[in-house]
Amino acid sequence: MAAMLPPPVARIVILVLRILITITLFASFIIVVTNSQDYYDLGLHQRRTWHFTDEIGLQYMAATLGLGIVFSIYGTAVMALRIKRGNDEGNLLIDFYGQKVLSNLLVTATVAAFLTIQKFYKEREDNLKIFPQSDLGTFEYYWGRYRTSSGLVILAFFFSFALSVLSTHRLASRIE
Repeated sequence: MAAMLPPPVARIVILVLRILITITLFASFIIVVTNSQDYYDLGLHQRRTWHFTDEIGLQYMAATLGLGIVFSIYGTAVMALRIKRGNDEGNLLIDFYGQKVLSNLLVTATVAAFLTIQKFYKEREDNLKIFPQSDLGTFEYYWGRYRTSSGLVILAFFFSFALSVLSTHRLASRIE
């Protein structure tokens, strides 16, 4: 695809994709970090707050989002400098392998978040049978925000995948 596009157009497409990845990852990161839920713990007889730090899958997702944001900002800055200079000087291997690693991390983070959500729903059904008076039903909005965040990460994955294809073509055309 990039071989079919003139180099200036390919650079602009890559820059736009990098900006879209950064925006979607940043929005997802904000959702993950700011989401919390108050509930009454029947075992401890006190009110508690549930954050993303209470589940390992969501911690992994937040860490992956942080790494993805940093790499996307780096890639955006490098691409902006390449557009300004008007050439493709620089290490395209970092772009190529970085996008491959980022794509894999984004997919695994989304899977970890979805598995965490499913684990909660399974545990909730079991706990509601034991404690029907508990307020576990109020968690729908809380877990819904994590599902939204996971959807944004999948969108960022698709952008990253498209960018990975473009970087593959750019690397192949540079070698020839």
